[in-house]
Amino acid sequence: MEKNLKTIKNILIFMVSILIAFLLSQLSHLLIPLALAIFFAVLLQPILAWFERKSWPLGLSLVVISLTSISTIALIGLMIYQTGLSLVKQKEKLLGQINVKLQGILEWVQQISGVEINALDITSALSQMMSADWIIKSSGTLAGVLGSFTGIFVMTSLYLIILLGGILKYEQYIHYLEEGDDEGEKNILNGFEQVKNSIVTYIKVKFFMSLCTGCGFGLVCWFFGIDFALFWGFLAFVLNFIPTVGSIVATVPPILLGLIQLSTIPALLLLALCLIVIQFFFGNFLEPKLLGTSLSLNTVVVILGLVFWGYLWGVTGMILSVPLLVLLKVILTQIPDATLIVRLMGNSGKPDD
Repeated sequence: MEKNLKTIKNILIFMVSILIAFLLSQLSHLLIPLALAIFFAVLLQPILAWFERKSWPLGLSLVVISLTSISTIALIGLMIYQTGLSLVKQKEKLLGQINVKLQGILEWVQQISGVEINALDITSALSQMMSADWIIKSSGTLAGVLGSFTGIFVMTSLYLIILLGGILKYEQYIHYLEEGDDEGEKNILNGFEQVKNSIVTYIKVKFFMSLCTGCGFGLVCWFFGIDFALFWGFLAFVLNFIPTVGSIVATVPPILLGLIQLSTIPALLLLALCLIVIQFFFGNFLEPKLLGTSLSLNTVVVILGLVFWGYLWGVTGMILSVPLLVLLKVILTQIPDATLIVRLMGNSGKPDD
């Protein structure tokens, strides 16, 4: 009888998990801004606490944080816009370089396969893609993307202001909810502190490693004379926040541009080697050393979480995958029957061990 009850319980847990995943996917337009707001609120809570210790009014602190965030987003948008303008201005130069490179590659392909391909046809297609007509035709898609981003940004901002307005009093709220249950209050407080400390530690290390990776990519591209070196460094900085695959993807565009611009194969191989070494050193060696056991998440779990949240919420899910896994692990540590799952997720039952 006990075995049958356990089997039924496991089946119900499996079905509930599928239902939760379905709801997470269907309600993504509501949950993504909320998840981002919670993430930023936890991240900004120490800054708000510092402002409070300096006797700053809460309203003024929120204004300073809001203006800083908006200015950062505006600078990022300006950098992307300027890079796009530079790309359009250098269109003829880039197309000429592509044509020269393609000519040699296509001649080699023709000698092997006997299939004749005209390099001018390819460069002509690329020229049309970089033309004003193509931009106008793509404006609908671009407007949709901007509209979606604006909606997420507005909702996230609203959620964030509400959360920041009360996050400094989280201990009072927990005490109110668990009034009379000292053990429950202690467990919730410990869980919140574990999540907060893990996320703050992760972001500090990730930001520093991403900054170092971006600076390294930018300097290497500048040294080899690759166009838009600053943008490739910025792209590496941003993509490095996506665990495991982000920094690998960031190496592709500068290598492809190096294939076009560099005159010799050894120079191209050296460029690729430098970028790969930077990515490996900061992402696979130094970052795990600095994080230590503060997250205590299995590498396989991180990859599976990346795939799962990426499938549900796209790029946003990939960026939030590690904090969400930390949150899930802390919740599971409060459930006695989930001990096995917690052990599978990492080396310790507590993220801060």
